[in-house]
Amino acid sequence: MRIPSASPSGAVVNFETHCTEYFHPSVLGYILRNRAAYIAKQTHGTRALALGVREELWKISAAAISASCNLKPQTSATLLLSFAKTGQPFPELVKALTAHFDFDNATPKAIALTLNAFARQPKVLQDVDNRFWEGLYDGINRVVAEFSPCDTCASAFSITRILAANKGRYLRHSDAPLGDLARKTLGKVYTTMLTYTEHMLTTLDVHAFTTRDLTSILQAVYESKMEVPKIVIRVLERLKKLIPTSACGIDDTLHTLGLLPPPDLVGDTIEMKRIKRDIARAEKGFVEWSFDFLMEHLECLKDRELARIAAACNRLRSWSSDAFAISFAEAWERLLRKNVEIPPSSLSQGACYFLRRYEASVSKELAAEGDAEQQNASHVSDVCARIGEKLHQYALDNYSKHDLLRVEELIDVAEQCRAKRSAKQYQRPY
Repeated sequence: MRIPSASPSGAVVNFETHCTEYFHPSVLGYILRNRAAYIAKQTHGTRALALGVREELWKISAAAISASCNLKPQTSATLLLSFAKTGQPFPELVKALTAHFDFDNATPKAIALTLNAFARQPKVLQDVDNRFWEGLYDGINRVVAEFSPCDTCASAFSITRILAANKGRYLRHSDAPLGDLARKTLGKVYTTMLTYTEHMLTTLDVHAFTTRDLTSILQAVYESKMEVPKIVIRVLERLKKLIPTSACGIDDTLHTLGLLPPPDLVGDTIEMKRIKRDIARAEKGFVEWSFDFLMEHLECLKDRELARIAAACNRLRSWSSDAFAISFAEAWERLLRKNVEIPPSSLSQGACYFLRRYEASVSKELAAEGDAEQQNASHVSDVCARIGEKLHQYALDNYSKHDLLRVEELIDVAEQCRAKRSAKQYQRPY
C-alpha cells in the first residue's frame, strides 16, 4: 500500500507498507486525512465536483466513519475541514467524528480547525453530535493556556459565524441548527476566548499577532456586538504598528477600514456612553492614521481600491485632511486620463466623497478668519468641485440610463444628508 505524503500539495510518496490484511488505525487516518486535504485543495471553490471525485469522497467518508473511534482529534479536524472546503454535506461523517472527538488529547489547533469547519459549512451544525458540545468547554479550558494568538482569534471568529448561522444570517433553510446546549456552550467558549485574547494583547510582543489575527478578532467583536473596549483599542493600536511592515499593508488597511462601523455614541448609562466614546476615539484615530498611510500609496491604487477608501470615509463620516483630499483628487484624475473603465459602484462612492468634502471646505472657507486660511480652503473647494464635475461627466458619457440614475440617486442622498448650508454658501457644483 502506498502512503501519501503529509503535505497535501503534491502526490509525493513517503514510504510503503506491505500489510495485506490489517494495519494500525493511525496509518488509515494518515491516508484518509492527507487524501481528503489534497482533494479539498484541488477542488476548493469548484461548484460542481466530478463524479469520480464525489465517489472518492464517499469512500473516504465511509472509511473514516468505520474508524472514527480510533482517529486522533487532529485527523478528525482535518477531515471535517477538508469536507467543508469541498462544499459537499456528509451528515453521517460529521456525526461520527464529533461523537468520538477526544477532547482529552485535543490540541488547540485541532479545536480551532473543527470550529472553522463548522463556520465554513453551517449546514452541518444540525448533524453535530451533542457529545461534542458537552465536551467543548471543558476541553478548551484544559488547554486554553496553550492557545496561540492565531488559534484564539480564529476560534473566536468561527464562533461568531456559527452563532450567526443559528440566527438565520448564513443559514436560511434551517430554523434551529443549534440546540440550547450548543448555544450556551459556544457563548461560554466565546467569552473565554475574548478573555484570553485580552490577556495576550496585554502581555505578548506586538509581533506575536499577525494582521490577519488582529482583523479576525476585530471582526468577531463587531459581529457579536459585545462591548469590549480594551480589545478594540489595543487591536487598533497594534494594527497601526504592524501594517507598515506588512507585505499586504494596503489591503490590510482597506480591510480594517471596511470593518469599522459608523460611530455610535448612544448609551443607556453614563458608563456605557463613556465606553462608546473611548471606542469611537480609537476608531477615529485609526481612520486618520489610515489616510496618512494611504496617501503615500495613492498613485498605485486602482479604481476599486480608491472606491473602498471613499466608501469608508462616507460610511464613517470621517474627516480627511486638505492634503489627503487634494492627493485623492489627483489619483482619480489619473484614472480618468488613462481612460480606464470605472464601474458605477466605484464612481458613485468617489463622487459622494468629493461632494461631502466640497461642502466641508466651503463651510471652512466661510468661517476662515485670515486670508491665507480662506485661500487654502478655497483651493480645496475648487479641487473637489472640479473632480466631482469630471466624475459626473464620465458617468454621463459612459453609463446607461439605469446606471446613471443609480449614481445620481446616491449623490442626491449624500446631498440631502449634509449639514444645512446658509444662504451665503454655494450650490452643488455637479
